[in-house]
Amino acid sequence: MRDGLLTSIIKWSEKSDIVHALIQTGSLARADGTADDLSDVDIEIITSKPSSLGVDDSWLHQIGDLITVLRLNPEDGQEWATRLAIYSEGVKVDFMLAGIERVRSMIDARMLDPLYERGYRVLLDKSGATTGLPVPSYGFPAAVLPSQEEFCAIVEEFWFEAFHVPKYLARGELWLVKQRDWTMKELLLRMMEWHAVTRSIGPIDVWHIGTRMHEWIGRETRAELQGIFGRFEAADARRAFEATTKLFGRLGREVAQTTDLEYPQRVENQITALNERLLSQKP
Repeated sequence: MRDGLLTSIIKWSEKSDIVHALIQTGSLARADGTADDLSDVDIEIITSKPSSLGVDDSWLHQIGDLITVLRLNPEDGQEWATRLAIYSEGVKVDFMLAGIERVRSMIDARMLDPLYERGYRVLLDKSGATTGLPVPSYGFPAAVLPSQEEFCAIVEEFWFEAFHVPKYLARGELWLVKQRDWTMKELLLRMMEWHAVTRSIGPIDVWHIGTRMHEWIGRETRAELQGIFGRFEAADARRAFEATTKLFGRLGREVAQTTDLEYPQRVENQITALNERLLSQKP
């Protein structure tokens, strides 16, 4: 099913006057063994008129039986417009609508960006737009540890979010508890990534929203993760909240010790004291 849809994408592109090249990225183009039968198809459409494809995306229906599409545009924070399409065959295709300068800048610099360095495949080139693209190393960029400023910003934001959870628990606002909780989880993930890098003997790939996390988190952290998610119920939400703050604090202090950064312990102590005071009050 996936191969058939890929063939349809190529056939459509061959007929389009404004498509110069098709480049496949993502797990299916890499050599790290992450691709499987459930992997999405990631396609960059190199075109002379990316805005035209973005304004009128009826071309998505020409490729296959489209179920739905999510439209992301530069005003949404995207460098290039993107169309995330799900087809009736159960295949999801992420289309990036990129100008020719997307590849030309890498050719001129003789250097691939991190996504292409991980692996890419030219599926179609009608105008020689990709000629001169460097060969990918199929490697991943070295993880960068935070500066003192970045580290403190993440820690303080985490505890800022944590300050609100006991208030919402006291009010019975469980949906708002979950909203704050997820922001805390995103910040926790960042700290987990830094922690994994500081504990790794060699290069480690912590790229992209916790993908293959089981390969890079430590045994102690893996055990603690079992308790950080709670049900939509006050007592269990509180238990998960306390497990989350405990894990973040431990990881943050260990990262600081390993990297000679300063952990803002005062912030944690004061927010924790305020939270404990509120949580100890009888409803």
